[in-house]
Amino acid sequence: MASRYEGLRGLRVLDFTQVLSGPFASMLLADAGSDVVKVERPPAGDITRQWGPPFVQEESLYFAAFNRGKKSLVADLTEAGDRALVWELARRADVVLENLRPGTLEKYGLGYADLRRELPGLIYVSIRGYRADSSRAQDPALEVVLEAESGLMAITGTGEPVRQGIAVIDMMTGSFAVARILDALYNRERTGRGQHVVLSLQETAELIMTHPYLAHSKAHAPYPPGGTTHPSIAPYEHFRTRDRPIILGAVNDPEFRRLATTLGHPEWTGGSWSTNAGRVADRARLHETLQGILITEPGVIWVERFRQAKLVVGLVRSLDLATDTWFHGESPKLVSHDDRYGTLTYPASPWAMDGEVNAAPQLGAHHDEIVDRWLGEKRVPE
Repeated sequence: MASRYEGLRGLRVLDFTQVLSGPFASMLLADAGSDVVKVERPPAGDITRQWGPPFVQEESLYFAAFNRGKKSLVADLTEAGDRALVWELARRADVVLENLRPGTLEKYGLGYADLRRELPGLIYVSIRGYRADSSRAQDPALEVVLEAESGLMAITGTGEPVRQGIAVIDMMTGSFAVARILDALYNRERTGRGQHVVLSLQETAELIMTHPYLAHSKAHAPYPPGGTTHPSIAPYEHFRTRDRPIILGAVNDPEFRRLATTLGHPEWTGGSWSTNAGRVADRARLHETLQGILITEPGVIWVERFRQAKLVVGLVRSLDLATDTWFHGESPKLVSHDDRYGTLTYPASPWAMDGEVNAAPQLGAHHDEIVDRWLGEKRVPE
């Protein structure tokens, strides 16, 4: 009989993070079965608890979105008793995760150098705003600042700088943190040693900007904000149809031949449009020509035709339609039941262990449970 997949069950994570990059990482770890204890400062805890509207029963949906499956413990690290408690919890943790301003935990004897003397196997992950060698290494940072400083904001949209609709740098950094934790766990299995992993939003932003940076510095090629277009592919953008826009792409020459044939114009493949480079150079005329045909039929008709031709195509959905179609229609779900929120249905993560998860924790709600489970007693002795 096959053994049941256990994921990361039994992995203990002491989580000092707030806002998004760190909480996204610890949420993924909780989804995979880890025991995540979120340490929050009094009196208000993670600042995203106040981010809203929207609120449900006076609880922030932003906080709920990224803190499911965790337990909350309130600790004032300026108080000796709370510091002692957190130290005892750290002694029993496999992973400490933090994204506080550099030096914050060190002030309270909870930095990596403080803990590793007694805990050589500890994996300690620090998420920073900027690289350690940056002139801004000590500064805090938020997603929108990194989007601006990296150039990502300048190549998004169609003119004025545009923020991404979601915090892609934060969430990618959280995902990288999980990957580095898995790497460190594998290394610890072989060597018995832990390590200090340091990541930054700046490095993530630089990584996702690899193509624009290379285009600018090596090829001296423009990379202007192009809306839904791609600077190196055509067609690869949105088009209006009779009723709603679609996204359509032909990412190589065989695909464009299929597109031309589907639209009844095989002659397009014999001239300047026969190569991707030629289509990119003549992008405006190509778009106008395609647009003139696509406006004649409804979007769903074109999507079905292009699907049959094995082309990259999809409807541009409103949030209402996307929610109805994917979230309530096709995607797997994680469901939580909580008196404060009612029932929340989350999109499942790739690591979801079960069909249900615990909702985001109420501030400080799990103090006794955490102490009992991690320390085997109701409190740390005086």
